[in-house]
Amino acid sequence: MWAVIPVKRFANAKSRLGAILSEAERESLAQAMLNDVLRAASQARAVAGVLVVSHEVRARYAAERVGGLYLDEAASGLRAAIGQAGEWLASHGQRGLLMLPGDIPLVSSAEIDRLAEAHRGLPAVTIAPDREQDGTNALAVSPADAIAFAFGSGSFALHRDAALAAGITPTVQYLPGVALDVDNPMDLRTLVTYDAETETLDYLCDSGIARRVLARRHDEPDSSGIAAASRLL
Repeated sequence: MWAVIPVKRFANAKSRLGAILSEAERESLAQAMLNDVLRAASQARAVAGVLVVSHEVRARYAAERVGGLYLDEAASGLRAAIGQAGEWLASHGQRGLLMLPGDIPLVSSAEIDRLAEAHRGLPAVTIAPDREQDGTNALAVSPADAIAFAFGSGSFALHRDAALAAGITPTVQYLPGVALDVDNPMDLRTLVTYDAETETLDYLCDSGIARRVLARRHDEPDSSGIAAASRLL
């Protein structure tokens, strides 16, 4: 199975972090997170190939560094990008795909293997939700057009219900690394409390962002958060 990673232009990424990160910091964060996802996907035993769909030239270089392929996005929007990837893979003899977002930096190759191994049969749908079990943070479908894609708020239930409506019993995988996507300041604050070997955490600590986001609103240090972040320094 191929992993498909849709990527926004870095300049447009993570706008909800604009209150605490500069534009340059958001771009660097998007790059680091993508690099972590690409590394995990490329090292997963069950992944036959990695396909990045984007207009971002830096995403192309990142994909090529891990031996992945790049597909220039034909139309804007996540659904369109995944649909385009599915059509491309089908035209090259692939029966399905595993969608991974580029903002789950704690994902591991072991988790990706677990997703792929749980994905059995044809047709089949396998879903990994976010921490709130509201959104979809990974989605395997075989064939690629088995169900309609619907991302954002409530998409976990939408994908589950779409599978059932298509006569497919969906498989649900709850994976902690996949579940943490970084969209808002609380997500970022949660991320920097983890002790993991990732390019993203290295960047957040080296840049000083980790200490900044773990500070209390009145700018006094949050001792528990700083202690967690200090393990990464």
